[in-house]
Amino acid sequence: MNDAIVKENYAPGDYIFFEGDIERHFYIVESGQVSIRTLNRQGQAVELNQINEGESFGEFALLDNKPRSASAMAVNDVTLVRVSEEGFQQLMEELPVWASCMLKSFAERIKKTTAALKDAEDQLREKS
Repeated sequence: MNDAIVKENYAPGDYIFFEGDIERHFYIVESGQVSIRTLNRQGQAVELNQINEGESFGEFALLDNKPRSASAMAVNDVTLVRVSEEGFQQLMEELPVWASCMLKSFAERIKKTTAALKDAEDQLREKS
């Protein structure tokens, strides 16, 4: 492996990255589970998603070149594959099936987020 694709290990409770970090890589979960979380307006942690073995996260930092929109924390012992921008380009070129799966994963995440926003809006209306 070169610096473009590197394995990393995290213990339960370890943060992989923090909301607002500026980084140009993403992760693939080889084993374990990762919690994607943000802080609400009251400063409390809110879990947005759990990422499991075989799934990836943090790709948007590569695609939009903006700070991380959430934090990532190891739920249990986690082994990750960290993929740099160079590694991402290699994967896109060498593994078109993987690239297609990644795009489908993006679409699923956007659909889940949209559904969650609609549910939250409905709950707010019911309380009003």
